[in-house]
Amino acid sequence: MACLALASSVTASADVCREAEGRNVTFQDFQGLRTTSAGVVARELRNHPGDPFTCAKWELEQAKLEDLDIFSEVFLETDVHDNQVALTYRFKELPPYIPFVAVAKTEQDGLSLGPALASVNFLGQGIRAEFITRFGGTTEAQASVSSSRIWIVPLQYDFAVLRVDSYNTFEAFREESWRTKLDLALGMGEYGWPEPAYILYGAELFHLAGGVPGASGILLDSSGDWVPRMAVGLRWDGRDRRHLPRRGLYQELRLMQNGGFLGGPADYREWLSDTRAYYPWAERQNLAAGALWQYRDGESGKGFGRYDQFHAGGANTLRGYAHDALQGKSECILTLENRIDLVRKRNFSFWSWGGFYALQGILGWEAASLWDHNALLEGDFRQGGFLGLDLVLAGTDRIRFEVGSKFAKFDLQWDLGLLDKADVQRFRAR
Repeated sequence: MACLALASSVTASADVCREAEGRNVTFQDFQGLRTTSAGVVARELRNHPGDPFTCAKWELEQAKLEDLDIFSEVFLETDVHDNQVALTYRFKELPPYIPFVAVAKTEQDGLSLGPALASVNFLGQGIRAEFITRFGGTTEAQASVSSSRIWIVPLQYDFAVLRVDSYNTFEAFREESWRTKLDLALGMGEYGWPEPAYILYGAELFHLAGGVPGASGILLDSSGDWVPRMAVGLRWDGRDRRHLPRRGLYQELRLMQNGGFLGGPADYREWLSDTRAYYPWAERQNLAAGALWQYRDGESGKGFGRYDQFHAGGANTLRGYAHDALQGKSECILTLENRIDLVRKRNFSFWSWGGFYALQGILGWEAASLWDHNALLEGDFRQGGFLGLDLVLAGTDRIRFEVGSKFAKFDLQWDLGLLDKADVQRFRAR
């Protein structure tokens, strides 16, 4: 038996690949699946019995299986006889249920934490189910389920219900809100399109209670705002993997209708472009570039509520600037990071379960502009530089310790960020 690759490896063993390459697959076996259904693994495989084995397909399988975020290790053993090869996939699962302290750090609410429970592999089907509570800067309760597929259909979904009771320091009013959202992404690779292509659909119902302190002039309707939202879009996800990507391009284009013919007092459209590019220019050096552009029409105070304003400054938007340094109903944020692998992905075991961690040093440049007028004007951009230390943990993405300064004036700003900045800057309260 020959070991082909470990989850912490960058590439498969060239010698073993050459030995198994082109030989017909006769048998597949899965070892180490304690709670995961075999069907969850099988639907991600590209090497099938009766077909010639290729290392390119195995590398794609490994990335797909690791991106399920239910395994700490995925590796393959091959048993070669003449022109045939038997494959044994071995797994180390993450714990199926994880009680933890939910921590959120946003520029609007500050630091919040509370008890939470996550099932990263609910019912063994690769479904992530979470119930989260947070207290401190905000009082929140959230329930959500998400997965990369619905049975064999390549339909990613993310359904969440969120209750918020907090004081919005940016707009100076008490927010009591409910938000219910559903995001769908249909993978088109199985329908004749290139595999990285997705069609996007989204629906949301957002409610802000009226009659709360400070809401006058913030809400469009003094009795409370109901804002139904619907979105369509396209996504190209050509990254080598979703977690810790090293190369590839991610591009999302989305159009969302807010209120208007959907009902409620709001009436505006939002055009979004989210670009992320990754390139490994040295063995332990990786460039990550991003450009987020969100343009909204509508007139503030009429079809556009002030509670939907963007605010920037801090670890989740514009590092090196104080919180709420910029405001506007449209925005453009540019980011360039050099990520240095100080500690590459390492696996560990506790009891019979597994986990992993990694540590990256960050050096970067950032620029942002927020505006209320019809177009981005010359001179709107604010720029800054930053240094950071990112701790990447299994099942929780990353924790970012960062310090930055604006270029126009040296003024160090220290901050703590949670989750990948490219993801969290898309949140409403970020």
